[in-house]
Amino acid sequence: MIDCLYLVGRGVPFDIAFGLGEAERIAFVVACGELDGLDFDWKTMRWMRE
Repeated sequence: MIDCLYLVGRGVPFDIAFGLGEAERIAFVVACGELDGLDFDWKTMRWMRE
């Protein structure tokens, strides 16, 4: 649920954010995070820390 709320906070419409499957939701979260300047490590499925 926190992922969906994060997406809504980034402008994704509520019904779309809550209607995404797990893989799509993760992709959206990673895309939004990267647009915010974060780096995601797909091998470990974790955000990279500086």
